[in-house]
Amino acid sequence: MNYRLKGAVALAIALAMPTAAFAQDVPEADLKAALEKHDGSEVLATIGDQQVTLADAAMVYTSLPPEVEGVPADQILTGIVEQLVSETALYQKAIEEGLDETAEMKNRLAAIRRSALAEAYLTRELDKRVTEDSLRARYAEMTGEFEGEKEVNARHILVKTEDEAEALVAALKDGADFATLAAEKSTGPSGPNGGSLGWFPRSAMVAPFAEAAFAMEKGTVSDPVQTQFGWHVIKVEDTRTKQPPPYEAVAPQMRQEASQGVAQAIIAEIREGATVETSEDMPPAFLVRRSEMFK
Repeated sequence: MNYRLKGAVALAIALAMPTAAFAQDVPEADLKAALEKHDGSEVLATIGDQQVTLADAAMVYTSLPPEVEGVPADQILTGIVEQLVSETALYQKAIEEGLDETAEMKNRLAAIRRSALAEAYLTRELDKRVTEDSLRARYAEMTGEFEGEKEVNARHILVKTEDEAEALVAALKDGADFATLAAEKSTGPSGPNGGSLGWFPRSAMVAPFAEAAFAMEKGTVSDPVQTQFGWHVIKVEDTRTKQPPPYEAVAPQMRQEASQGVAQAIIAEIREGATVETSEDMPPAFLVRRSEMFK
């Protein structure tokens, strides 16, 4: 669809929207019944001797921007039908005046046909080669090689001197609450949050702090640890080995990456089997910028 017409469809739908519009979920039973009854050949409007069908409207919908997803379907359909009526009337007028016989239009239509069929072939081949089974097999291979990194969930209290740190360790051994002491005594930015650092890998911390934290067991408190920031008392809340993301989370990206590589392979195969001769007598390159060349 021409971008001006596509924009007009979106505008017509937007103007028809109420102040708040919400997507309408269709019950599964209703959807199944509708699909069994309708096949897209249903006539939505007749313009002269031409008909606009549900299939035409459904194809237009695929080209609309994602912003229309929240618009009720009846408003979307109304906007699309209105635009298709206008487009068909314009099309009929163009045929009447012979615009389809101009060199420019013949070149445009040939380019559209070439591009659409090339895309259709490539899409069909990608569907054959980039399958759910192939993606799951690749995921299994990737996760089989995955070596999860150890992570620690810890709190700490940062003070200036070793004596202050020793006093904190003694207080904790006497039953003081770590988070409360951190909020009262810590000079670090995590102090107001009870000294919580959340989950972190070894590489996220300076070496002395990381060595101490990753050598500790869950629930234990360290002796004073010195870094360039001062003296720390560390409590390890928990430890874990980082797990790979679930298949469902990475499948879209995997499909996209696989499709890019497979598409290049398909194109290379087709080009290798094609007979291609490039002209040795090329016209001036700047002419490619001139619309006169296809008019």
